[in-house]
Amino acid sequence: MTPLRNLLVIGTNYLVDNKHINLDFRDDVDDVSGYVFTEISGKKSVIIWQGINCNEIRISVWWDYDHEKHPQANNIGSSKEKFISTKPLAKSQYYPKFIGVMVSGWLEREVSKHLQGENNEGIFDTYIRRTSKSALESLTKTDGKGFQTSGKYYL
Repeated sequence: MTPLRNLLVIGTNYLVDNKHINLDFRDDVDDVSGYVFTEISGKKSVIIWQGINCNEIRISVWWDYDHEKHPQANNIGSSKEKFISTKPLAKSQYYPKFIGVMVSGWLEREVSKHLQGENNEGIFDTYIRRTSKSALESLTKTDGKGFQTSGKYYL
């Protein structure tokens, strides 16, 4: 398993453990969305999830995230970070100042329970700050809690 996929598994496990998402097939998936600030392996993080059609959930993890350094943390209106996208609102040139690693993927729940794709297939909107790479690679490999860490990727 790649380090990015492993981080996605850790974030998904957090959502399952804390009952933010349900692994069971449901018709009300479109109502499933939110974000949570947490700590992953000693690093401040935010996990964002959004239900989509076919009972899939898009999950994004921003690891080693410092909200106070986000250039749009304290803005007002539509320019304020509201954690509804896979990527921060700020331009990517500012990422090194406030985010260490970013990864997104799809959790399949209808056919089987798995994160879509193998290795880095099915993972998108990724970013790794050069100084965060070794810390990311040293995260303990983990198994999914009630879901497979990889599986068929649906386009």
